[in-house]
Amino acid sequence: MKLSVITPVYNRADCVLRCLESVALQIGCGRNIEHVVVDDGSKDNTAELIRTFADGKPHVKTVFFDQNRGTNAARNAAVSQATGDYCVILDSDDYFTPDACDVILNAIESFHDARYFMFTRDDRTEEFDSRYGQGAIVRYGYSDVLNGEVAGDYIHVIPRNLLEKYPFDEGLKIYESLIIQQIYREVGEMVFMNKTIVIAERNRSDSVTWNTLRTNEKAISRKLQAAMMELKLFGDDYLGIGNRKYVDSLYFNIVDNAVLMNDYRLAKKYIPSLAGWRKFLMRVIVIGRLGTIYGRCLNRYLNFKYRSYGIEVKK
Repeated sequence: MKLSVITPVYNRADCVLRCLESVALQIGCGRNIEHVVVDDGSKDNTAELIRTFADGKPHVKTVFFDQNRGTNAARNAAVSQATGDYCVILDSDDYFTPDACDVILNAIESFHDARYFMFTRDDRTEEFDSRYGQGAIVRYGYSDVLNGEVAGDYIHVIPRNLLEKYPFDEGLKIYESLIIQQIYREVGEMVFMNKTIVIAERNRSDSVTWNTLRTNEKAISRKLQAAMMELKLFGDDYLGIGNRKYVDSLYFNIVDNAVLMNDYRLAKKYIPSLAGWRKFLMRVIVIGRLGTIYGRCLNRYLNFKYRSYGIEVKK
């Protein structure tokens, strides 16, 4: 059994070596592991650090983009170079615990009937320990995904052939959960082991987490595209298990973001699917062409909210 660790990198000179070293330490466990690292056109000396580190280390494969193409393009490039039976994505500002790969491969070898595995990041350890207990093993079904039981960040270990079948959307970026959910639907059941294998860093000002805030047109456009794609791909699945509430939230997200983009034609198309105060509010905004004012109010609110956390949001 071979495991491919996938790491996309962009401007991470301050921490990429920590990530690389955490994978290199796994080699001593005698497992078959490779580390595929894709530099996404970094403008600092990240690429130089990767080249130097990889020299003389046969477990490291490298790809270097000549310009920034986005995280999903880097992930796809890494998958195309991977040769493992399974892939695990390790972000460049995160790092493995000393026994991470051993834990992963032991789980794969223990559950012969499973195809998809999930593990814990340190920022969810307390939550999962409280809910399930340390070391607990839980089998999630696709209906659990649709009901919101499987939500937030996990460490995913996915068959390489499924990542090849469902490549990450390079145009949409960030919203890899839409790809992951298609894989959830195909495999039907996922094994979750409450074992922390990754230490995550999420307080960076350039973290993907903060690039999803709707304080600029690009982020709003991505939110709109993601909501429309999710409705198209999974709307019938949600309705099939009776989760109408979530479908309603997707309709509102589409209208809400269309209004912020001043796309009143698209907003009008979906407003009839809304109900109650949301329907009334969006009708008023569309009739009055108040999208710009609505957007300014939202921007001020988000800036106020996240400045209280010490975060300067992007404009």
